[in-house]
Amino acid sequence: MKPPLVVCLSLLLACGCAQAATVTVGPWTPLFKGVELASGWQQAQLPGEIEQRALCLRVDLMDPDIELFTTPKCTNCGSYETLAENTSHFLEQYGLQVAINGAFYASSSGPGDVPLGTPEDVYGLAISRGVMVSPNQTTPANPQGYILAVLMFTTNNQAIFVPTNNPPASIQGIYTAIAGNKALLINGTNQMVPTPNDLDPRTALGVSADRRYLYLLTIDGRQPGWSSGADYYDTGEWLKRFGASDGINVDGGGSTTMVMADCLGKSIRLNRSSFVAAYGRERIVGHNFGVYAKPLPGPIKHLTVVPGRTTALITWLTDVPATGQVEYGLTTNYGSITPLDSRLLRRHVASLSGLSRGSNYYFRVRSTAAGQEWTAACQFTTLSGLVATELFGLTKSWRYTTNNLDGVNWKAPGYDDAGWLGEGPGLLCVENSASVRPKNTALPPPYGQTISRTYYFRTHFTVTGTVAGASLTFSNYIDDGAVFYLNGVEVYRVRMPAAPNPITYSTAATGVPCAGTAQAGDALPTCPDVFTLSGSVLTNLVQGDNLLAVEVHNYGTLSSGDIVFGCALLLHRPVITAPRLDLWLEDGHGTLFWNEEGFTLQQSPDPAAPDSWSDVPGPVTRSPYTLTNPGTMFYRLRN
Repeated sequence: MKPPLVVCLSLLLACGCAQAATVTVGPWTPLFKGVELASGWQQAQLPGEIEQRALCLRVDLMDPDIELFTTPKCTNCGSYETLAENTSHFLEQYGLQVAINGAFYASSSGPGDVPLGTPEDVYGLAISRGVMVSPNQTTPANPQGYILAVLMFTTNNQAIFVPTNNPPASIQGIYTAIAGNKALLINGTNQMVPTPNDLDPRTALGVSADRRYLYLLTIDGRQPGWSSGADYYDTGEWLKRFGASDGINVDGGGSTTMVMADCLGKSIRLNRSSFVAAYGRERIVGHNFGVYAKPLPGPIKHLTVVPGRTTALITWLTDVPATGQVEYGLTTNYGSITPLDSRLLRRHVASLSGLSRGSNYYFRVRSTAAGQEWTAACQFTTLSGLVATELFGLTKSWRYTTNNLDGVNWKAPGYDDAGWLGEGPGLLCVENSASVRPKNTALPPPYGQTISRTYYFRTHFTVTGTVAGASLTFSNYIDDGAVFYLNGVEVYRVRMPAAPNPITYSTAATGVPCAGTAQAGDALPTCPDVFTLSGSVLTNLVQGDNLLAVEVHNYGTLSSGDIVFGCALLLHRPVITAPRLDLWLEDGHGTLFWNEEGFTLQQSPDPAAPDSWSDVPGPVTRSPYTLTNPGTMFYRLRN
């Protein structure tokens, strides 16, 4: 009897652990007509249990306005099939309402992160708007093994689930298709077994048993304290919890991303991407999946925002005559509100002023009629008020040397560097990592030999036009630390002892690039060193010829060290744009409005008559302005 007792105890303990974590699935929240969002949370209760955060989009395939869309075929990529982009770029480029990352893929430039527009090879069947993007694969031609699980959709969104696409199913009449490496669910049964050591961010797609709903699932991972990730079994269980009966697993890890469009069509990330957490931006991937949908029905329509430098012009329509007002602020708590326009109108306009340049603002419009209030919320970013000009790119040529220049004024514009070791385009480096690119100029000595502690670089660039109010943005790849000089004057230090500590030839860098990532110590394209200089720091920037000098210092052991340097430079200058003056007339009501501050409204009964223009009494310097029985009058703005 003793062995059965031991087995029974083991089962009880296992059940106790499995039930300790609390799983919560939230309600469905409408985002667009036919598209809803719900969240799920597995909350750890005991030490060692995993935390999981899931998001799921439910798409009503019976809604006639729903259209599915996947990354289209690249027509001039040779044997490759798509062009790489991140999921937000995909959503914005094609005007989608929601999107997730899609199928597995292989890059033409090798494994790892890739630049935007890199040609890619999609794994498995992919069809976009009836066009074959990638054929079905029935051989293990990739690290994911057999790509056999497929979801297909006809032009009227009828879903077809193929758990084993070998031999391949007919694609006659198929409008959209996406393949995954595994069928997670078949007829509501999880096909996977738990593998607790295989936790990663996951992306999956599923359909309901009656084929009415499509489910787009993301599970965050690799973020302790937020979400550990999921194995294939967990991913299937989350699909079931949200309502799926059949489902497939697609690309995950750092690729896992879910986004939606705001009122302006700009992308808002919904999940917490592990790649964003590590690198500050979304991963660029070879395939994405999105949905077109109509706005939710409601009395507020055509909400638009025209941001300025310190202003924003907001317009909207209502189905019935109503009042208009806007709340706004730097957070969703708003904090500021425009004056109430108590006129009962269908066309509404409000002007926000006194905003900060280059800042993100949240707002909510409010309209009331017959005691009922309607609202609609969105966000925008004010303009920087600057125009950017590229002074030079990453492949700019630099003269270089490794000689000890302590005591030599090598940073001065007039210094003669003709005797330096050489000249070449960026990146200039002693480096063997394939992830560092483009390696255009090999610095001495060859990789593997003892390198110099410090390398010196000089280049000239030309500025045309005014430098008043200008700023410079430097985007650099630096391994390991550097000091920058403009026309002989120090302007910035990167991973070097802070000023006023003196910098000499033997000074070591204080850190390495891409710290905290899996490839810390390499100057990767995913984590450039970017900084902007303005104001008093740039008093020595001049029209015409300028000299930029940089000394790059190694951090570690010189006998096995590497060195990398490249720089791109942008010039930003203030720009003044003239506002547009608009007039709305409705049921005897007139409203003049414009964007931008610093302008005064003027009027004239006859603009052809000399000296007929005068300031509107007030004077009126803020938009909008309500016209009251003006008769025939002409209006303009003066600065």
